[in-house]
Amino acid sequence: MTAADKEVAGHLPAEVTSFAGRRSELMDIKHALSSSRLVTLVGPGGVGKTRLALRAAAAMQRAYPDGVWFVDLAPLQDEELVSSTVAVALNLQETSARWAPSVLGAQLARRTMLLVLDNCEHLSYACAVLVDALLRECPEIRILATSRHTLEVSGERLLTVGPLPMPDPEMFQINAQSALKFDSVALFVDRAHAADPTFELIEDNARTVAELCRRLDGLPLAIELAAARVRHLSVQQILNRMDEPYGLLQSGNKVVAPRQRSLRSLISWSHDLCTADEQSLWARSSVFSGSFTGEAAEAVCSGRGLERASVLDTLAGLVDKSIVFMERHGIDVRYRMLDTIRRFGREQLVSAGEETYFSRAHRDYFRDSTWSRYQEWFGPNQFANMRWISRERDNLRAAIDFSLGNSGELPSGVILAAAVGGAAILAGRAGEGQHWIDRALAAVVEPFPEQAIVLWIGGTCSIQQRDLERADAMLMESRRIATLYNDNPVVALSLALLGSVRLLCGDVEGALAVLDQSSRALGDIDDPMCRAAIALQRGVASYQLGEIEAGIKECQDAIAISESHGEQWHRAEALWTLGVLYRKQGDLAEAVDTLNAALRINREFGNAIGAAFCFEALGCTAVELNEFDRAATLFGASDAIWRIADVRQSSEEVENRELRLIAARNRLGQRKFAEAYRRGERNPISANIAFALGVAAVPDDTETELSRLTQREREIACFIADGASNREIAARLTISHRTVEGHVEHILAKLGFVSRVQIAAWVTAQNVGLART
Repeated sequence: MTAADKEVAGHLPAEVTSFAGRRSELMDIKHALSSSRLVTLVGPGGVGKTRLALRAAAAMQRAYPDGVWFVDLAPLQDEELVSSTVAVALNLQETSARWAPSVLGAQLARRTMLLVLDNCEHLSYACAVLVDALLRECPEIRILATSRHTLEVSGERLLTVGPLPMPDPEMFQINAQSALKFDSVALFVDRAHAADPTFELIEDNARTVAELCRRLDGLPLAIELAAARVRHLSVQQILNRMDEPYGLLQSGNKVVAPRQRSLRSLISWSHDLCTADEQSLWARSSVFSGSFTGEAAEAVCSGRGLERASVLDTLAGLVDKSIVFMERHGIDVRYRMLDTIRRFGREQLVSAGEETYFSRAHRDYFRDSTWSRYQEWFGPNQFANMRWISRERDNLRAAIDFSLGNSGELPSGVILAAAVGGAAILAGRAGEGQHWIDRALAAVVEPFPEQAIVLWIGGTCSIQQRDLERADAMLMESRRIATLYNDNPVVALSLALLGSVRLLCGDVEGALAVLDQSSRALGDIDDPMCRAAIALQRGVASYQLGEIEAGIKECQDAIAISESHGEQWHRAEALWTLGVLYRKQGDLAEAVDTLNAALRINREFGNAIGAAFCFEALGCTAVELNEFDRAATLFGASDAIWRIADVRQSSEEVENRELRLIAARNRLGQRKFAEAYRRGERNPISANIAFALGVAAVPDDTETELSRLTQREREIACFIADGASNREIAARLTISHRTVEGHVEHILAKLGFVSRVQIAAWVTAQNVGLART
């Protein structure tokens, strides 16, 4: 496998409820994908397209060596970010300024995989463009899309998803046994039993359930909403409320199809059965995009008659009524609404005249949370803050859209754009970072202080993309704005980054001059991030001048600053540079130790590009240690990442690497070199990291990740996937807590993982230990 991101081959969200019926549709999808590379499931909202696509994809995982990947596009509103959103879902990194669909196509060109694109209808043009590019550039990729209408891409195979089959009470005798043969009834019974474990389908209620499913047109979402009511109402009472006196099948919009009127009336009825607080929270929660936390709900949705102390209890009530779904991510709990439900809530918020108020409350919460994390970025919470931004990406995007779309809100939008852009840089996705920076700057009319921050982040994006002319212009403008508002730390940081631009341009003397200016601008101000950046760039300049000892000293200073503040990201960059300097000096043992330290940090951050730089430097060092087989494997590992990340290296880096690659090939011979190179190229990044760190040898292509775990380790991994703690596992297996800790450490090391969450995801992808990642 060549993907640099595949600790797990693919990702499908866990199903929180059981799946009922649809056997013929599942077979249709399987057959369609065997002959067509694009299959689109079309149908109205609430008909179950997403669940059907997920179940079909899960059933076909073994057919795709590079995995089955799910991308939910419902929270996305910006068509320009479709490619970026797919890249994020696939854990791909890129630093290219090229057309995003083409970059993604190049990254996936060698993949044999199934991509599930969910909820395409509101982004149909952008989805069509991306799908067309992928189908043209990736011969072994297949795409399963869901949409309310066709994507109109050449070769598209349409499958219409209709309602679940329903019994007709007028045609034959209905009893419990015959009714359960219909998928709609089976779904109702399953969900009703989940709401009330005492519920059973019996002779006395079978006909009523059948009639209710018919009145609900067999729509899964409507059936699930109705079934949630059996906790408080009998089936007959639920059916009575569907009758004319209650007006539940009426709709103010006469052009809406009958099935959609039925669904809307059911949602409206569910709304009527909520308490006043639940109705308010339903409407107010619609300002969230994607999922949200209970803490965010308390901050954003309270006030105006809804007490903060009651928000979580009210949210629990909405979960009980199947309005909101609760998701567990390790120890974290998040909440989500289906798009149809959220849209209804948004209509209620608009009708109440409160949309702007709560959209602003949403924006303020995420702006303030973002700013507080920015203030403590250079410190021990760096990794946690980066994960927070990743989890809240959809909400941050929505907050930016609100700010940039309303006059007087620009500074808040710029702060948020800077955060999302900065996180995109660290995640190796400079293209998305540049998108938000450009949007924010395009809205600027008059200078203001926060503008300087977003400019230096934009300059950093351009540095990653090697658009040095643009980077220079943005950093100079950042310096000008910061000077205008006497913001010396930002002046200094802009100049430090300008030093990086000068170095990449080969102007070492010019770089040292602006770094001196940066130090003077900083003066006595305690800004560790800027001081570390200055020291690192001086180290690189010294290296380019051949002053190795001076370069080592500067890098050591940068590392010391990072370590004293518990910071890791900049420390990793400085460690990599220091490792290269040690190799240049001839201290190969120190070089290996230092580069391995950088690699461990890059593994923690999921920084594939940083890992590739480490692989390459370790490969060059291995050549000088006469470890040519090892060097070839490491070069294969780095090249696999370069291909999918679309990174442009400097001519010096390329030349340095090519000389050592030729040396390794000459010493090993073409056949042995190719074998070692292919091992690094084909194996997951986790295995290559373990190999580089000396934790384990790179497995042969025929060895599965599963086979690297002992039987007891597999057993413990499954318990971890179930959410069990180490103490709970110890109790179940009657072994000591310390023994369990040891097994967990071995599992992490063997799989190249850093967290229990990754183990849980891996177990899921293994299909309970049977499939190869």
